Amino acid sequence: MSAPHSSLARLALPLLLNSLMGLATTLIDTMIISAHGKASAAAVSLANQILVAAYDLSVLLGVGATILVSHALGRGERDEARAVARVAIVSNALLGVLIGIALVLLSPVLIGFLNVPPELVADVRTYVWVIAIAMPFNGFLMAGVSCLRGFAHTRTILLLGLFAFPSYLLLDYLLVLGAGPVPGLGVLGSALATLAVRVASVLVLLFVLVRVIGLDWRAPLAPALWRDRLRRLAGLSSPSVLDNVAYGFYQLTLVSFIAGLGVAAVVSRFYVIAITAFLPVLIMAISQANEVIVGYRHGAGELGGLGRRVFRSGAIAAALATLAGVAIWLFADPLVGLFSDDAEVLAQARTLLWLTIFLQPLSGLNTVLFHSLRVLGDVHAPVLFSQAVMWCVAVPLAWLFCVKMELGVAGLWYAMLVEEAAKTAYMVWRWSGRARRAPPLAPVAAEH
Repeated sequence: MSAPHSSLARLALPLLLNSLMGLATTLIDTMIISAHGKASAAAVSLANQILVAAYDLSVLLGVGATILVSHALGRGERDEARAVARVAIVSNALLGVLIGIALVLLSPVLIGFLNVPPELVADVRTYVWVIAIAMPFNGFLMAGVSCLRGFAHTRTILLLGLFAFPSYLLLDYLLVLGAGPVPGLGVLGSALATLAVRVASVLVLLFVLVRVIGLDWRAPLAPALWRDRLRRLAGLSSPSVLDNVAYGFYQLTLVSFIAGLGVAAVVSRFYVIAITAFLPVLIMAISQANEVIVGYRHGAGELGGLGRRVFRSGAIAAALATLAGVAIWLFADPLVGLFSDDAEVLAQARTLLWLTIFLQPLSGLNTVLFHSLRVLGDVHAPVLFSQAVMWCVAVPLAWLFCVKMELGVAGLWYAMLVEEAAKTAYMVWRWSGRARRAPPLAPVAAEH
């Protein structure tokens, strides 16, 4: 099987629509928790910052699954693609169990590191502990959706989103604010809504995986082949996922620089991230669709013109995200006004939205190039460079801007601009060189 019949647009559009639903859900969710109180919004924001690394780690084997599934389908090996999917989904769910246990054990340390205000500690801890219970289900979902993407079933992913997002909002409103005999539970209600929808989504996905891609959970799989596929999945996934996990701790470090500046600084960042959530998911929709196409062509050995396709996808992501960033900034006041009428919060958020515009062209190109290199098996050097820039350049700059120069939360954005510029320059250089000429990965051993 050669490159998938679907174009970049046909693969990306369902992912983008799914992301739009996610954006709407994030915005409404933020409005709901903000309606319960500014303290509740700050607590959820800080808790989610702690959870970033856990969420990133919970996609570990899903990253490799998309690549290996698309490679197998590119070679015409559909049974092998199904076998990879089974190994990835089951193993990733078990990994979620370990992540949940780690969250419970490490939450006191992380809460202390983040400098959480004393009045918010109890709510932050409660939120983290409930989400810890949801992590095995999240692991199953992330790997399952990644496999569907590898099979090019992006419309099925959209249908799953049509079930999950509205269900979450309904439960979220009911449990956070209360209605009728149901009391408002605030931060606890938000976490419980997340847990309930994760469980329900897993049940739906189990059915979908059997019907759509023909996954047979009962089919025997030799232990040696299971280990081989798991090793390959981990080898492809671990560098980039560990990079994401480290990025989560990096963001945690950055937020610790502003946590002591007061609730206004924390919630202005929280609101801006919610308002601009569409930008990274727009970039990721294009990048993930491009990743599937590159994976199919790589598996089939069709590497001619691949560099031009990847750079074109990166340019599209950069341009669209930048235009969307400008549109969001133009409507900054009414958008921030959905969450707060605090003048200090509005002023800080408006500045952050302006700076966000300049991040988008860099982030769009960097993301597409990085993910394309990953499909070719070139992950270690880009990850090492990314980590070096974050910890050796961006963190010292963030401390300098926020603490020494007292630029407030905007200092984080200045540091991220330098970070993204350095990463993008490196990815362009690396893709333009030997990385795009990497030979196809060797197929896994066939099962007898």
